[in-house]
Amino acid sequence: MNTQTDLGEFVDAEGFLRKALCALTSKDIEILLEQIPIVSEQEDTYCSEISQSEWHEGKFHWIPVGRERCNAGRIKLANNPINPIAERLINGMEALIELHRQRELEKDRECPAPCSPREAVKRYFGLPQLDQIPLASDQEKKSFTQIARELARKLRIRLVSDKSSREFAVIIEDEGIGQTPENVHKTLLSLGATTKGDKPYLIGVFGQGGASAYAACKYSWVLSKRAEDLRDESKGGIGWTIIKHIFPKGRRDDYFAYLAAHPDGRVPFFSEKVSEKIGIRHGTRFAHIGYDFGRGGAQIVRRLFPALNHVLFNPIIPYELYAARDSADLMNGNAYRLSNLSVRGPKPVLDKIFEKQDMSGC
Repeated sequence: MNTQTDLGEFVDAEGFLRKALCALTSKDIEILLEQIPIVSEQEDTYCSEISQSEWHEGKFHWIPVGRERCNAGRIKLANNPINPIAERLINGMEALIELHRQRELEKDRECPAPCSPREAVKRYFGLPQLDQIPLASDQEKKSFTQIARELARKLRIRLVSDKSSREFAVIIEDEGIGQTPENVHKTLLSLGATTKGDKPYLIGVFGQGGASAYAACKYSWVLSKRAEDLRDESKGGIGWTIIKHIFPKGRRDDYFAYLAAHPDGRVPFFSEKVSEKIGIRHGTRFAHIGYDFGRGGAQIVRRLFPALNHVLFNPIIPYELYAARDSADLMNGNAYRLSNLSVRGPKPVLDKIFEKQDMSGC
């Protein structure tokens, strides 16, 4: 097999992708997997490399995330299920910034990079720190708020609850730069690797945090499409794969793996024609299915808003939260909310007012 396998060789590509976009439960994912010829993870002997001769022609394989068979320990590092979601949102913010940076370089290869993520947001989107918006003049505040709302629509998190399966799905979507099918495994599915070391305008650098979401759910799937004007010589289309936890029989080294379509680790893909029919824009979509929020999971619909505003205290870019409903909350972080309260004026801190007490005898 010299080329990456197109899922369209095995299934009705358009119908499969439409069902994939609606997959919100473990059962939905398993039905999708049943349509694809896959080498069983119990038959696969993958360690760190897989040769052309070991590859089953015409079938897909499960390859460890980051090409590391012993990756479970690193992926299970997160101590709170909210943290990996926050990391995914940060990745989406970076994708939005990178889209504008690369377009800037297309116009001027010598243009100096922003010195920090906040400088990048100010340069490309015209936004100050979010907690400074309430302190601006009325005219500036109105303008900044409008910009923030429009920008937040390009980065969305959805919490979906399925009553029949009692499962949660967490979906993070961005309209950023996206990846070509050839590079999804090198970037979105890498572990401990980075392409950000020389980019001071981005946030993360260790290539680890978002992967912890795999340990908090039963299945994950990712879909990514590169912005058309930034594809270089690469072909278009949509890279797509599923990630799951594998427990090999007779072994103690469980690991997390993704569905691969080529011995070098490349993922399955859909053609550009299919993406155009469905109307998929550039960017990346991560769906974490069967997400385990731990104790009090049933209350997560109410808890997610304050939890994310706490973890992303002063995000560089606002985003939208759809918490089991069709309308969105604009997420600016607690720093913005506290700053906004200070502008509105002091409010009673206690819910009861106590009379002054005589302390002279104390």
